[in-house]
Amino acid sequence: MKFLSVLFLFTISLWAEPSVFEGQQKTIKNQKEFYKNIAPSDESTNYENNTYENYVAHSSLVLTSEEYPQNFYVGEAFSIELYAKTLEDVKFEFNLSLVKNDSLHFLNPKSPFQKISNDTYKNTLWFEAKDANANLEQIVVSMLRNGEAFQKASLQIQALRFQYPPKDQTYAHIVASSLEVGQVKTSYFDEKNIIMMLELNATNANLKSFFVSGVQKQGIENYKGDFNASKAFYYAIFPANKSHFEFSYFNKENKKLENFNIKLQISNDEISTQSDLNPTNKDFNIYKQYALWALAFVLAIFFIFKRNYFILGFALLSFALSFLVDTNTHNGFLKANTRIKILPTEPSTYFYTTNAEEEVEILGKRENYIKVLLKNGKIGWVNDVDLLKN
Repeated sequence: MKFLSVLFLFTISLWAEPSVFEGQQKTIKNQKEFYKNIAPSDESTNYENNTYENYVAHSSLVLTSEEYPQNFYVGEAFSIELYAKTLEDVKFEFNLSLVKNDSLHFLNPKSPFQKISNDTYKNTLWFEAKDANANLEQIVVSMLRNGEAFQKASLQIQALRFQYPPKDQTYAHIVASSLEVGQVKTSYFDEKNIIMMLELNATNANLKSFFVSGVQKQGIENYKGDFNASKAFYYAIFPANKSHFEFSYFNKENKKLENFNIKLQISNDEISTQSDLNPTNKDFNIYKQYALWALAFVLAIFFIFKRNYFILGFALLSFALSFLVDTNTHNGFLKANTRIKILPTEPSTYFYTTNAEEEVEILGKRENYIKVLLKNGKIGWVNDVDLLKN
């Protein structure tokens, strides 16, 4: 009986074994057919050296960020630390875009990614909410090669909430950790107005937003630094009878309004070495010449009565010095449609545009800028190419 059982099992195994072998052969055949149907690749890969050609992407892009607060004030400059991680070792460029609304201002859209390790890049993005409806949903980063995106990743932003800081009538629309006033200079702008230049130093703020309601002509010049620490000059033009300038900002550290009251006192010197803007007082050289003539005349009278030759010497010296005083004025003509700046700097504000050729008095020069006095008494700066050549 045992013999029959063994014989039966041996027979079954012989019958089943070819079908197993047959199944394996079918699997191999199907795999061959599958690989035969794959389209030829244009990738050039050296598997022996495990190297990649420049145009072959072999890594993924991952975006992360440092933890950031979710509550901010309207007008506050805040940042998000963004990290991009990739193993790509060929030359490429980052392209950054945002999913946001118009109420959120992206302060540094040209900020580049900085490589901080073999596979990680960092970028600090700064923002400012213009109102409480500001919204930032997503940060999208693409990697470009020859202008084409070959990798892309996005970072979902947690809901940000914005509230208005307390403010008064003199609020300068600045939220900062600190703000200090440096030098203050005031001078005549024309016969009816004065111009004030105020040095500002701030931390964690956007000084470019400095703006006080009710001031008709104002602006920020010579901005330096970044949003962590910055310096700038604020200028404002007031009626000549204004004696004080008041403004306030919101200190986000102590959550209080800080107030400043600046006395407007006319300076005899330039507004500042940075602004290089002189007062608009008329040239006093002609009066100096008259004074020297008068002194020479008085000394001559004394000589007649005293017959003292020292007095005569002083009289002759005063008379000679009077002719050394430069009383000449240099005039020129500006081209039509010349735009006149307040300061001799590239980003300075334009305050006047000529409609036709206009005669001006030339007061000085700084690099490629010419200081001119207009017929209406205002002083400004023009590019030297805007001055007609004789």
